[in-house]
Amino acid sequence: MVAVFSSCNIDEETTILSPQIRVNGSSNYRVMVGDSIVIAPEYENAEDASFSWIIGNNKICTDRVFTYEAVVAEEVEIELVVTNISGKDSHIFNITSIDRFKVYDYTPAPGQFIGELKTAGFDGSETTMDDAIAYAELRMLNEQFVSLGAFGGYIVIGFDDCIKNHDGNDFAILGNSFDGSSEPGIVWVMEDVNDNGLPDDTWYELEGSESFSDDTIQLYEVTYHRPEAPATNVQWTDNQGDSGVIEHLASFHNQEYYYPQWIAENSYTLSGKLLKSKSYDQSENGSMWVNPAFDWGYADNASEDCIEGENLFDISNAVDTTGEPIIHDRINFIKIQSAIMQQCGWAGEISTEIRGLRVLDNE
Repeated sequence: MVAVFSSCNIDEETTILSPQIRVNGSSNYRVMVGDSIVIAPEYENAEDASFSWIIGNNKICTDRVFTYEAVVAEEVEIELVVTNISGKDSHIFNITSIDRFKVYDYTPAPGQFIGELKTAGFDGSETTMDDAIAYAELRMLNEQFVSLGAFGGYIVIGFDDCIKNHDGNDFAILGNSFDGSSEPGIVWVMEDVNDNGLPDDTWYELEGSESFSDDTIQLYEVTYHRPEAPATNVQWTDNQGDSGVIEHLASFHNQEYYYPQWIAENSYTLSGKLLKSKSYDQSENGSMWVNPAFDWGYADNASEDCIEGENLFDISNAVDTTGEPIIHDRINFIKIQSAIMQQCGWAGEISTEIRGLRVLDNE
């Protein structure tokens, strides 16, 4: 609607146009609890307009610019309405607040997404552990996947506050699994018993369906060797007398090295529990690999405890090496570790991927 006004002091008609909201970039924001974010769109024809920022049915701000302070983990839809005498314009902004976390260690095994510049989001400058940690934190903040590579690769995450153990599930890990494509990772938890803010106490496994299966190797170690030339396979040997390679798949992921470039040593050893792979070639000609889910208890696993891409975990499932329950009132650190050693032809190695971690109702 256009309004036209005449005045004895104005010789010509004055046209007032309806306001317009201009948004450069995305309308979706992510922010850590305790931080704030400023939403400052550009406007046209808004000199004499009013501004309303609305959450639900509540008008919470009347300024041109809105600052959202993340107090709790939540998803919020905010409507901006700009009105003048000629009409109005509106726009929806979505903000997701996530619990504040810190990555303490990111040591993946070699894999097709390690160092990969496109899909995995590396930029080639990650040459120290601090660089790798910064990469992983930023990816998880934006719910972009972080690959843990082949068997044994892991990430350690901690929170500003503890995660309390209450009835039912206590936290969720976001993955990218779907039916026929599970790459399970074992989840470990730690309480900061010595109260020094570091993950240097004892790790306890959150029991899963395969934790004490006869097919599970309880103490498995793999040593990965840096390739002598770029664009070549990564050799590995294990403590079972076996050896193999992480194949360099140049047709799909053509970074020069799948070996983490921030690891200075020419070889490194990863250890943990090895779950027996369930992957198989459905086509029998190498064209269709299927990775079935395990029953329960793993990250990046399309099982019944995976709800809308999140695997749910209960701290009460923590056990020691003999399977005896370990009762925690709270935990401070979480480790997720790739649990399979399997090469699936053109599809590459089985590698756990995670996109974030969310604390559930923790009151």
